[in-house]
Amino acid sequence: MSVVLDQLPSQLYWQILRRRSMVYVAFVAPWIILASPIGIAVASALLVVEALFLWRQTKRHYVTWLDAQFPELEDSTRLLSEPDKQTALASLQRARLATRLSHLITPTSLRQLASTVLAWQRVYLALSWALAALVFAFQPAVTVPAKIAMPLPAPQHGLSALQMHVSPPAYTQIAAFQSEAKAMQVPEHSQIRWCILQPLQPQELQTQSQAQSIRLSNGQELNFVQTGSQVCAEWQASETVFWTWSADVKQERFTVTVQLDQEPEISLKEPLELLQVLATNANSVAMQVQVRDDYQVTNASLHLTLARGSGENIRFSDKEVPLPQGADKRRRDWQKRWSLSELGMEPGDELYFFVRATDNAANNPHVVRSPTYTIRLPAPDAVEDELSVLPVLAKPESLRSQRQIIIDTEQLVADIAANPKLSPSLIRNRSEVIANDQAALRRRYGRFLGEESSLFGDEHADDDHANEKPGTDWAAQYGHAHDQEENATLFDEATKKILRRALVAMWDAEKSLRAITPKAALPAENKALEAIKQLQQADRIYLHKAAFTPPAIKEEKRLSGDVLEVRSQLRNQAEWEDPVTTSLKELLQALGTGAALPALWMPEARAFIAQQLPVDSQRLQAQAAVQDVADGCQPCRAVLAAWLRQGIQADTMRLQARPVFTPKKPSQFEQRWESSRPTNLPSKREAQ
Repeated sequence: MSVVLDQLPSQLYWQILRRRSMVYVAFVAPWIILASPIGIAVASALLVVEALFLWRQTKRHYVTWLDAQFPELEDSTRLLSEPDKQTALASLQRARLATRLSHLITPTSLRQLASTVLAWQRVYLALSWALAALVFAFQPAVTVPAKIAMPLPAPQHGLSALQMHVSPPAYTQIAAFQSEAKAMQVPEHSQIRWCILQPLQPQELQTQSQAQSIRLSNGQELNFVQTGSQVCAEWQASETVFWTWSADVKQERFTVTVQLDQEPEISLKEPLELLQVLATNANSVAMQVQVRDDYQVTNASLHLTLARGSGENIRFSDKEVPLPQGADKRRRDWQKRWSLSELGMEPGDELYFFVRATDNAANNPHVVRSPTYTIRLPAPDAVEDELSVLPVLAKPESLRSQRQIIIDTEQLVADIAANPKLSPSLIRNRSEVIANDQAALRRRYGRFLGEESSLFGDEHADDDHANEKPGTDWAAQYGHAHDQEENATLFDEATKKILRRALVAMWDAEKSLRAITPKAALPAENKALEAIKQLQQADRIYLHKAAFTPPAIKEEKRLSGDVLEVRSQLRNQAEWEDPVTTSLKELLQALGTGAALPALWMPEARAFIAQQLPVDSQRLQAQAAVQDVADGCQPCRAVLAAWLRQGIQADTMRLQARPVFTPKKPSQFEQRWESSRPTNLPSKREAQ
């Protein structure tokens, strides 16, 4: 059976229902208007019966409907639903119909077919509305009793309600607002006032200001203070807390989430890498900076430092470029394509730059600085050889450079390819000569890693001592070295890694040359040359200046001879401090056993939670457990103990002296020794 024909009954059924949906709504509408549950139920049941009837009719007659709607099917659609007929003519006709049917059955054609079959009888719709009209006509009138006006309760004074007044800091540029008692989010350093809504009589002011208070989860208790005709409590938001009102019977808790003032965010879109090496023919460089802050960026500037020269003759020039402010004070977007002449860069120069931004925080503005980016304009290839990276030793005239060794190796490979009949002895001699030059250059670079002659020992050891058995190095076996050969140089670890890579590549090249395979030595020689070039470019390092500003000298105490406030420079070894205090251990033990809690346990627990639980959500839950335990909740003791244990950090490793075991009484051996020793010798215990 065709797949299209299998899905056709359900598709046609849904098209018929979709077409009749508005009629079904109109059929049930009068009973919905009358608000008659019985009428709605009967109408819905009739529609369900109608839907079942439509499904059965569709399953039974959809083949006949297709033949009547589409003449292209040639009244042969039943062949697709009866695959048992396996005659040749039936198979041919079935294949033709399957192809045509896939092209004929479309959503548009199905909608047309659904509009022609199983037409809705409008008499049913008219019958539903007529019946609803009869029910409405004979329905008895319902009398609605008049609403009796109930007297409103008199407003309560004093403890009825609170109103919160929030005044954010001026630098946030957020307007002050009022709100009912609820959870809210406020900026840092906002001033929050809780005031009683209804005016009180003069005799009630003093009583209410003394009896009511706002209790914060961090242990603070804010008393209401009389200001004119209002009674208010005030607090400056510094941390996220929840608060309760002492006059509230339910003791409902409301959370005040403090939104901390964030530091400005600096992002550089161009360049993306911390080190950007320009092409030799480059004439410009692009920079794009974005600075974001939650309130306002007051100052943002680009600091440029140009370095020129090499070795000890390096000159620096600084420049500061302010980033302009746009329409939005919370962000600054700046981009520019500098020409190298505008920056003053020449081949061989390096440009270091970073961005510094400051926000508008009132007391302590945040100052943020981006990482230092480097733009390098490489110099043209120097005429001098690679031996210029040797900082101290004089260059001998007979020492060939790595580039010359590569040229000699390439020439030897070209000669072998051009003249296959070249003498093997000549090839060996030339390869050995290049290998000796490579070995000499390797030994020279090896001296800067503390090697005396080569990477793997002295190559010029005396042959007379070659067969001697080496002696045992007792110092290396049982002692420890205070220094290493590589650490005896003035190079940093990065430079040493490049030197090691160059020496290993030189050794591989020398090995291939001595094996009379000069072509295999070329990759290693090129690696050594690349490492040497990196060493040449590593002679300039940029470090940001970190100057020390000494404190001002008090002239009134200078040369006065007063030593009362002079502190000793000797430092005693700090003793190990147990992070869990004795009072906290007693509290944990009391929480676990159900015993009476120690005195002043609440300040101890709150201080520990504030110090050891920096996450707001965890700290609030722990503070809520403290309040629950204080209110007498016995199951909450286990919750509080769990939070306190979570705040205890893992104990660090402690270095202790090895204990000396001293027996309480001497052994039999010591007794015999004491009895047999000469009288002029001290005893073992006296010696200790």
